[in-house]
Amino acid sequence: MTLALDRGIQILAELGNAQGLTLSEVSQRTGIPKSTTHRLLKRLTEQHLVRQNLLDQRYRSNVLLPQQTEVHIPPADQPLIEIICQHAEALTDQVLWPSDIFIPIDNKLFLVESTRAITRLHINHCRIQTEVSMLRSAAGRVLLAYCNESDRERYLDTIWTNSPSNTQQQFYETWPSLHKQILQQGFAYRSPSYFGERGVNDGLRAIAVPIMSDSKVRACINLVWPNVFADEKTFANNYAALLKHTAANISNHLKTINRGF
Repeated sequence: MTLALDRGIQILAELGNAQGLTLSEVSQRTGIPKSTTHRLLKRLTEQHLVRQNLLDQRYRSNVLLPQQTEVHIPPADQPLIEIICQHAEALTDQVLWPSDIFIPIDNKLFLVESTRAITRLHINHCRIQTEVSMLRSAAGRVLLAYCNESDRERYLDTIWTNSPSNTQQQFYETWPSLHKQILQQGFAYRSPSYFGERGVNDGLRAIAVPIMSDSKVRACINLVWPNVFADEKTFANNYAALLKHTAANISNHLKTINRGF
């Protein structure tokens, strides 16, 4: 039983790192015999933990597993994440499009939860507890736009440590107008050249808003969609107001809890 469980988790982990695998590819990557892999995939599919696409016959995971090396989420942020998840799930139920949840940790930004697994739409899964680009992701841009100046400088100092000098120059040339645009519209887009953290184009676009508490950005939440569905302006016209409303509800929820202490 333990061996079967370990192998099932191993399969889920491999599927979570890929955009879809055949039976042979799962067997090859895991080192599990093909007949055993087929049996485990069949069982995982029956339990709706894995799905097999009818068009390409590839298997994909319906669940998100954390990275092997987990990011240490500060204890103070764990109740915050639970609250955001409640509202994010309600938003996904309403609009179908999934949300990712991000929090800053040690001057970096991490994707810590997502509702992609619960949407009925086919959206590429993301890797939980993954650091995302603060300069190019929608969440990173909205964090930089809404945080206070001292926090922004801390974040940027960390970024410049591992960035080419021309990246810093380009940022300061474009940031004033981008900052103004984000504050005016109340959300941020992904950079046009940003395609996710896996090194391949995930085919998605995103808009993100901040979660504010006591005038501080505690987290960020986005909505993601396939770029073939709609251009950014059209999507924002339809869904940005709902995303901002959800963020406001989360902030109000946090205020209620803080008053209880």
